[in-house]
Amino acid sequence: MKFNFAKTRLATIGLIDSAQYILSFSLLLMVYFCALAIRQIAKLPMVGPKLKAMWGTKLNSVYKKITAHAQRDETSFNRINLIDLAIRNMGYKKTRSLITIGGMSVGIAAIVFLVSIGFGLQELVVGRVARLEELRQADVSVQTGSKLDMNDKTINDIKNVANVTDVQPLVAVVGRVSFNDSISDVAVYGVTSNYLKTSAIKPVKGRLFNSNDLRASLPRKEEVKGEATHRDMADIGEKIQDIDFVIEQEAWLPVREGPSSKSKLLGYTRRIPGTQIGEEFWGESYISDDGVGISGVNAEGDSLGKWVRSTLRLWSKELCLVSESDDCENNEYLALREGENYVEVEGYIVERSMSIRSTYIVDDEGEVLSESTDSAKLLTDLNLDASSSALLEAEGISASGSAGIVEAKEIPLSKQAVKEAIVNRAMLTLLGINIDDAIGKKFTVSFVAVGNLTDDNEKIQSAAAEYEIVGVDPESETPFFYVPFIDLRSLGVSKYSQLKVVAQNEEALAHIRQQIEVFGYSTSSVVDTVERITGFFGTLRIVLALLGGVALAVASLGMFNTLTVSLLERTREVGLMKAMGMKSYEVRELFLTESMIMGFLGGLFGILLGVGGGYLVSFLLTIFAVSRGAGVIVISYTPFMFIALTMVFSLTVGLVTGIYPARRATKISALNALRYE
Repeated sequence: MKFNFAKTRLATIGLIDSAQYILSFSLLLMVYFCALAIRQIAKLPMVGPKLKAMWGTKLNSVYKKITAHAQRDETSFNRINLIDLAIRNMGYKKTRSLITIGGMSVGIAAIVFLVSIGFGLQELVVGRVARLEELRQADVSVQTGSKLDMNDKTINDIKNVANVTDVQPLVAVVGRVSFNDSISDVAVYGVTSNYLKTSAIKPVKGRLFNSNDLRASLPRKEEVKGEATHRDMADIGEKIQDIDFVIEQEAWLPVREGPSSKSKLLGYTRRIPGTQIGEEFWGESYISDDGVGISGVNAEGDSLGKWVRSTLRLWSKELCLVSESDDCENNEYLALREGENYVEVEGYIVERSMSIRSTYIVDDEGEVLSESTDSAKLLTDLNLDASSSALLEAEGISASGSAGIVEAKEIPLSKQAVKEAIVNRAMLTLLGINIDDAIGKKFTVSFVAVGNLTDDNEKIQSAAAEYEIVGVDPESETPFFYVPFIDLRSLGVSKYSQLKVVAQNEEALAHIRQQIEVFGYSTSSVVDTVERITGFFGTLRIVLALLGGVALAVASLGMFNTLTVSLLERTREVGLMKAMGMKSYEVRELFLTESMIMGFLGGLFGILLGVGGGYLVSFLLTIFAVSRGAGVIVISYTPFMFIALTMVFSLTVGLVTGIYPARRATKISALNALRYE
């Protein structure tokens, strides 16, 4: 079959003309009915004379300017006149016209109502499942059977992935709780305050604890088990201790290959989210406000200062524009990248414009036990289901609440332990505490790890300590409570049960998850659940729209029948109009105008009925829910774009049903029409 370009071109032009006709006529109808409504309002007695005068002058002039373009040429009818004539013709058969428009309205209302319920249920379910902030968060866990661990290095690796703004760890252990001479074993989650805020944990009573420390630390002391952490005599390049450090917010520090200003400049670094891990070294002296720039001497009597060696993210110092690049800082520092990842190197920075802490474990007497990375091993083996928003079931806890936990060496909590807890409703029920009396209550707990949170998987139990309840979580299914991360970390925990990653925006989350999975970890996010819900309700809306389409098809047949009968009744009228000089295309437009007015009014009233019906159902459900102690329930939601498409669709239906009667009207002979009957 040979392709006919000319016919295809004409068909395309015809479709474009039809679309333009529908759009322009839709706008004209809206202007017409708005003007009609304003005229009717102006006749009301409560409208003042000034307002009537304004409507009669300014708005009337605007109306005339708009409708002045509704005429093809000077010899043709103005479309406004056609609309007036069509409405009068419909008025002669009011009952039939109202029934036709009513049928169209019912069909449109059925579609709008059912689809709005579909949208509303989706919004309701998604709103209960996820917050807006959760759509840029993902939980990271170790895959089943994997030999990988999650530790400080894992956090640093993930932080270096592009568009990652924060990484928060979680440690899950078993808590042996003693209260009123009863002992129960429950799940305990060691988290930071930032983790709770990121997870939108909002206590129904009390407050969140305030602790974001990730490492057990000890202020600088003169000695650690006989080895000095601060030395007056030293050599350049000699290590002092392991530290955590946080660079001040606005500070930029040069990164060098060695602890000297003469060493090669690698770039510049600044503060990144979270605490960085490094080592403190003796190096060349420098000027500083706190004296660490000149705090030691070598054997020759030369001054020495303290430097920090760490893996650092690099920026180059060059002119750049913040508006043109997300990697530009202050218009003079540009982040270095290798592909999608930031460049990071091991280098030295002066110990200036930063806060640092030693990373030592201390006992109750304040004595240093050892470095937190090699000793005081904790225990844990909690099976993490990353899709369950941190409600992790502890291995070893039976349904009755007892645990078969092996006895282990007791380690006292550090003096740094905050000893505050946020418990859930289920735990209060377990302990027999009334929620109104919970804040300030104290219970005794010892923490038990039964798995691989430490390097050698040694089982460790903390000494019993008294914890104060500072907040109550609304969760009421499984007993658990939160404690500050530092309380568990101070026992020697070096590995984590789960990480929560926060992306810069929703669009970046998918790429971040891919990068993390390349590292060998598994990720999950509420986004996965939202996508499944959206897919289900998308299919549901299509089914509901098809059901409503059946009613609309019946209404369209009724409109077609009405227009056809109207044509037969007005054959002589058509002949008379042609005899008076009305052109065939104007006769066609008159009948199309009637059909499109019916479609427009049917769509308008249908939308009002459908939306109103949805809100009526929501109102009835809300009355029922409130009487049962629940909140407001809204199961109807109609997007503006759907309303606009529905109006276009109803106008198109009106146009299509009017094409056949309109074409028949143009073929009527004026002479034969006048002799009709």
